Amino acid sequence: MKKIYTLALAMLMSGGVAWAQSSVTFQVDMSGQTVSANGVHIAGDFQQAAGAAGNWDPAATALSQVGTSNIYAVTVNIPNGLYQYKFINGNAWGDEEGVPAASQVSAGLGFDNGNSNRWVQITGNDTLPAIVFAGAAPAGHSAVSMVLDMGLETNMDTVSVAGDFQGWSPGTTMLHDILADSMYRYIAYIPTNDTMNFKFLNGAAWGTDESVPSACAVNNNRQLIVNADTVFGPICYAQCGPCFIPDTFDLTLQVDMSGALCDFDPATDSVDIAGPFNGWGGGDFMDDSDGDLVYEITVRAVAPEFQYKARIIKNGGANWEPGNNNVVNFSSDTTIAVRCFGYASGACAPLPPPADVTFQVDMTNGPSSFTNVFLIGNFTDPQWQSGAIQMTASTTQPGVFETTVTQLCPGRIAFKYMIEDGSGNQVEESFTNAQDTSCLEPSGTGDFNRFLQRSSGNAVTISAPWELCSTIGVDEAMVADFKVYPNPFSGQTTINLPEGKFELTVYNVTGSIVAQMNDVEESVEWNASSLKAGVYLVNIRNAEGFNATEKVIVK
Repeated sequence: MKKIYTLALAMLMSGGVAWAQSSVTFQVDMSGQTVSANGVHIAGDFQQAAGAAGNWDPAATALSQVGTSNIYAVTVNIPNGLYQYKFINGNAWGDEEGVPAASQVSAGLGFDNGNSNRWVQITGNDTLPAIVFAGAAPAGHSAVSMVLDMGLETNMDTVSVAGDFQGWSPGTTMLHDILADSMYRYIAYIPTNDTMNFKFLNGAAWGTDESVPSACAVNNNRQLIVNADTVFGPICYAQCGPCFIPDTFDLTLQVDMSGALCDFDPATDSVDIAGPFNGWGGGDFMDDSDGDLVYEITVRAVAPEFQYKARIIKNGGANWEPGNNNVVNFSSDTTIAVRCFGYASGACAPLPPPADVTFQVDMTNGPSSFTNVFLIGNFTDPQWQSGAIQMTASTTQPGVFETTVTQLCPGRIAFKYMIEDGSGNQVEESFTNAQDTSCLEPSGTGDFNRFLQRSSGNAVTISAPWELCSTIGVDEAMVADFKVYPNPFSGQTTINLPEGKFELTVYNVTGSIVAQMNDVEESVEWNASSLKAGVYLVNIRNAEGFNATEKVIVK
């Protein structure tokens, strides 16, 4: 099991405060050093409090060898607070170590007039890790010195960091403004050649964590590959680099709700937006004063990036649009083109009438043990897990569970299958490692949902194995008849179809519809000359439940 050391830094002691005494053991690893005949010492501003005649005395505080190891240690009783120190291979100035930047008070950045001492914040009895003499971290580890600029933040309470190096536990790893300059600091000792994922919090609990800009985010977190001692910063809270006073501009957002009329009643419901700018709490309502179902709002936004999602507010509850956050980049007053609710871009497709949809999932190669199978999605009331629909075992297909949703709303829906195990726990499908994502769209949480785009009023059957995109019970001859040629192509290509009538939909890689045809048969000539070069997905479905997807490349 790899061992991760962490060292928190705190504020300077203020005069007149009664500090608790703590037993503190300082340690240094002398591996690779020829130990001086005068011994190993430590000097710092804690010595007088520990009983020495004065501070920064290179001969007053000796460390003793721990057994036959290369570790030397000394234990002192000192008040809690912030201390600075250095190790000395000898007993005189000139024998002291050179401290690497990642362990310095200044972090090599010129803070505190270039102070090159080590530091430690004492909050209770502690045995400090054995730092390599003249090194920044314990053997096998690298020091990551975080310097977080909170100068643009207000209402600061507790500044902390959470990440995989400390179990993603908010409020347990604190940063502190040790020099009263709005720069909050923390040092982590990470195994060398490891990767750390983390984010900062302006508080001590989830919900106060920063929104990391997409330009520097990995799965919505910060990420650092630790190959050597590193000074991370100064980094600005919720920004990718040093703090700057951002430009703000009027940003007008427009969302077409005509594609969501089955879930949205303009007479009783409203639409708002939520994002980092309002703490994802919503309350910024869009307006449709001309009644054209295109809702609009103008916000004063900080350039260069704005993230948000639109929400339907119904009976006091919020129904979020599916997919990833909408990300807008801008550098001036900007009106963003109208987009359909639930899509990253583009107009709403014409809505077909409601129709019955039968959902089937093959559990043959799914979880080995379960008691019930459910359908969950954004079309249930309430949405997702709270409105789960229990499925029943098929009488004609062993291992298949099915349910029919009558008169399902038109348009695009997102859904998943879920089981209940023998302990009553609910387990959803997970697609984080899926190789085929042709039937999936981003959920906005790092995983995917299944999706269905209904473009006709025909009853359909949609079927798939648990956590896979393939269709159960597929006629392989029909699959063989589904061809796109030429592929890759530029301009125009031919889509050859199996026997029967099909609903044909072309998606881009973000899941937006770029072309759609109903009741097509035999073969179709598709002109893609208006599309950008890239990868697209051609999906066909019929009323009997056949579903297949081909990847095409437009040059």
